[in-house]
Amino acid sequence: MTRIRLVVLGLLGATVIAGPLHGQSTRDREVTDLSFQGNEAFSNGELSAVIETQATECRTFILQPFCWLTDWGFAHDRSFLEEDELPIDLLRLRVFYRQRGFREVSVDTLVYRQNGRVGVAFLIDEGSPTPLDSLSIVGVEGILDTATVRRQTGLEAGSPFDRVALEQLKDLLVTRLQNLGYIDAVVLEDAFLPPRGGARVTLITTPGQRYRIGDIRIEGADEIGPDVVERFLSFQPGQFYSQDRILNSQRTLAGLPAIRFAAIGRADSALVPGDSLVNINVIVTPAPTRAARAGGGWSTDRCFQIESRLTHRNFFGEARALELTARLSNLFADPLDGQFPCQDVGQDPVFHQLNFLLQLQYSQPYFFSPRTSFSVQTFAERESVPDVFVRNAVGSQVTFTRQLRRRMTASLSYRPEFTGFDEKSADIFFCVNFGFCQTEDIQFITESAWLSPITLSWLYNRTDDPFAPAAGYYLAAEAELAESFTGSQWRYGRLTVQAANFQQLSPGLVFAARARAGFVESTRGFAVADTANDVIYPGKRFFAGGAQSVRGFGQNLLGPTVLVLDSIADCPELPLPDCSREIAATDPGQFVERPIGGDAVVELSLELRRSLGNTWRFVGFLDIGQVWESVTEPRAPIWSPGVGIRYQTPVGPLRLDLGYNLSGVEIRPVVATLPDGSLVELDDPVAYDPFTFDNPSLLTEFFRRLRLNLAIGEAF
Repeated sequence: MTRIRLVVLGLLGATVIAGPLHGQSTRDREVTDLSFQGNEAFSNGELSAVIETQATECRTFILQPFCWLTDWGFAHDRSFLEEDELPIDLLRLRVFYRQRGFREVSVDTLVYRQNGRVGVAFLIDEGSPTPLDSLSIVGVEGILDTATVRRQTGLEAGSPFDRVALEQLKDLLVTRLQNLGYIDAVVLEDAFLPPRGGARVTLITTPGQRYRIGDIRIEGADEIGPDVVERFLSFQPGQFYSQDRILNSQRTLAGLPAIRFAAIGRADSALVPGDSLVNINVIVTPAPTRAARAGGGWSTDRCFQIESRLTHRNFFGEARALELTARLSNLFADPLDGQFPCQDVGQDPVFHQLNFLLQLQYSQPYFFSPRTSFSVQTFAERESVPDVFVRNAVGSQVTFTRQLRRRMTASLSYRPEFTGFDEKSADIFFCVNFGFCQTEDIQFITESAWLSPITLSWLYNRTDDPFAPAAGYYLAAEAELAESFTGSQWRYGRLTVQAANFQQLSPGLVFAARARAGFVESTRGFAVADTANDVIYPGKRFFAGGAQSVRGFGQNLLGPTVLVLDSIADCPELPLPDCSREIAATDPGQFVERPIGGDAVVELSLELRRSLGNTWRFVGFLDIGQVWESVTEPRAPIWSPGVGIRYQTPVGPLRLDLGYNLSGVEIRPVVATLPDGSLVELDDPVAYDPFTFDNPSLLTEFFRRLRLNLAIGEAF
């Protein structure tokens, strides 16, 4: 009955069209509505991707208001009805369904007019899918575990007879056999589809002869050295041929800075019937020995920044690399006084000063094994963490990286550096956290000392794209230890773990999730300060909030913070306790809010990413997180919803996010700067409420809670 109703609707729809569409004006042929009716197994997005007929859409999210209010051509991506394409679209949909087991599907169209525009509806009766009664694989007994291979494609008895999945199974069988040396493996299909009942399929596999690798011929490697190229090959003469090893070796060679292009393949003349050896050709194209790069960027927490890089890709031969990097950030932050577009660099003028990095790095991609690399670097830098501290450091780092398996790496590094702080930037941090409030104490704790941690990190990355993943996941962990035996005067242990997952729900729609947690503990604090045995190096404390974290909060402002006031400028007449309460009640924005970090952090971010053409994406997100002063004193996490847009650039998406801060009244300590330059923490904290302190209207409160973040690259 359902099919009869759809056919009748299709016949009625044909009578709705007033005359043929040929010869009509372009406007009269514009498709303003495209719909699918009756589809249950597949979404509208999946079906729309199959056909040529499309509906007029707004070009980008930014132009959406113009699309709602006007009919101007620049805002819309126009689509028009091509009458000759409709029968072909019907065929495309039928083939799509039948390839996936719906052999009884019927598809019709309903074309109608509305206010001079055209609407197209595809009427679908899916019918019942043809079941797969049996599936057997013959010819590989004793070679492959066919049950395991079958499970990877989801084809089991009772599932729909999906020919797409069946082709994937055949390709998988061939790939598995080629990885075992059966280069000429062939899989044939014997399928019986009775008029009634399910399909019975037999895959007849002919492995053929098993091959070993013969000669390896390397071309184009004169500058690097053929012996160097051979080191990075994961196959050797005499081993059984493996397609995976061929591809992995090609990826390894292509990833070397000294090589621009690499191709590995079988030599055609080597495949002689009856011969069990196959020769391999390795062709490489060296990259230019010397290269120079320069670039710039902008973000709200680093302001304008520029970077230049000089690289020697074959330093002393054997694909070694030498790289000199120079970077400047916080450009124009001082003239702009930390205002937009640099509002997250920090509120105090000390955070507006120029930051820099000068680094020389030597890398050796082969270190006793093609799967192990070695690098050493020396550096000098000035780095500011907004509203927390400004750090100056000179030092070096030695790193060993091992590829454990494809897309899984582990690194061991040692980083001794002589580092200290600008006392004007770190005074609040040390006063509130560790009681160093007097000028002489702050000078002592901020003087340069040795920080020398050993770090072990692990990464397993199964995502499909480094800039904007749409599928896959990654897992990461990092453990860090600084002790007297590592040569460190700052002593602590630190652990962080992170995981993310990406899933494509439909074409152009991706769900992404990321979780992060970590904690740090002082072992004996700052070894030079006998009275500060629990002092943790500021850069190893945890902070949250900002463009890469919980986006409803300013940079590092989620978690423990302290309110700072100037005793002279803010409180010339009232006593400090009364003055702090007065400011909190009437104008909390007069306080300078400074983060102090914590010993533990938890974060969770959820995103729904919708593509709007090739260059734009719209994102809805929910961030959840909290920073704890101690792992033994957990606090409830805070939620922060928001929306954002992305514009794709050659270096990654340019990201604009608008987060919403749902936090309520917080009890915050207050620190006052005294005329002599010392600090004092007031005995009584205050109730800090920057959003509703004056009973604002709902609209005013709404805008106060919004937070704008701008950055390059996805949040995770």
